[in-house]
Amino acid sequence: MQIFAESDLSAGLEGQKQTMLREIEGEQPNKLLNVNESDYAAYLADKYCVEPIVFNFEGLQVSHTEKLIPIEQHPGARFSHSQKEAYPRQVITFHLPFGGRPDLLKCRPSSWITWSIDVFVTNGEVRFDLINWQNDAEALKREQVEILDRIRKQNETVTKDVNNFNSQLEEQARQAINERKSLLLKQSSIVESLGIPLRKASNVPQTFVVPVLPKKLAVKPSASEAAYSPQPTLDLTTYQNVLSIIHDTGVAMERHPSTYASKQEEDLRDFLLMTLCTHYPNTTGETFNKKGKTDILIRHEGSNIFVGECKFWKGLKVFYETIDQILGYLTWRDSKAAIICFVNNKEVSPVLEQILTGTLQHPCFVRLESKKSESWTRFEFRLKTDPTRNVHLAVLCFHFPPTS
Repeated sequence: MQIFAESDLSAGLEGQKQTMLREIEGEQPNKLLNVNESDYAAYLADKYCVEPIVFNFEGLQVSHTEKLIPIEQHPGARFSHSQKEAYPRQVITFHLPFGGRPDLLKCRPSSWITWSIDVFVTNGEVRFDLINWQNDAEALKREQVEILDRIRKQNETVTKDVNNFNSQLEEQARQAINERKSLLLKQSSIVESLGIPLRKASNVPQTFVVPVLPKKLAVKPSASEAAYSPQPTLDLTTYQNVLSIIHDTGVAMERHPSTYASKQEEDLRDFLLMTLCTHYPNTTGETFNKKGKTDILIRHEGSNIFVGECKFWKGLKVFYETIDQILGYLTWRDSKAAIICFVNNKEVSPVLEQILTGTLQHPCFVRLESKKSESWTRFEFRLKTDPTRNVHLAVLCFHFPPTS
């Protein structure tokens, strides 16, 4: 085998991605609509990620033997094509251990050096031969070092390409799942509009299969095959707009510390609520309301699809309690929420760092979605009562330091 020279790596990785997309396309519709999207995307990314090659250069070993080498391979030898002679020479074999996917050893990366060498791959090691032509140990040493250096450099580029591919898999899976779900919901809506009872499919498997892969065990998230019931959700554009209004209003309040620094939670909340209501006046089915002393709500059919909790920063314990409170409020799939955190500490940076690192440790944390600014971060959480339902939670911090 010609190492790092026989096939195109980008084509192989694209084929891996397409296989993942075909799995999404072939999923049973109701299961795909009911499955926890983040868990399923993470499972697919884990299943289809490519394990890069890792060479153990420190474990390099050699063996040697004597072989008959055809005369035409001898440097400087004079021969005719009719000659069939061969002469014995010492052949030194280098054994280089490695881990990862052996098929990557054939692949040419996105940028490469125009060099290769014949190798044999077996039992977790790459073997290549050097022939001792002149009993020159230094010459053999230089050639060995050069070969290993080129193998190392080629593999660094292969690994870079593979890691870049792996880093994008989960988001690509998430996007494909969203597109497939949108299509399925559109198809379902068209069928329902016909006004004819829907015939149920038979012989549908009851649960997802748990595949066992050679390199790892990737456990597929379970999901119900029951007919998917669409539920109200705040679309991402509206959610982003609500957060932008809260952010812009909070920043404007920060610029007038003498006016707002002495205010209580309820007063600061009311300033935010007043601005939100000018953009989203009361309408049937969706209205901003106050619940208790701090909540800003968007309600639909008696359930909350958006909750905004206003709190002064009082440490990580209270912050966790606020997250739990929000998770208890929300019941709809794909609900959206925000914690509006008023910080009256002298320094705000330590608080922002504690919020970021502390949030990742919450037992219901799923992933960091985005970081809009130092004081505005979006996370994804799992509802305690139903692991198939996730919540988008934004944390916005506004600094009101002591004026005296």
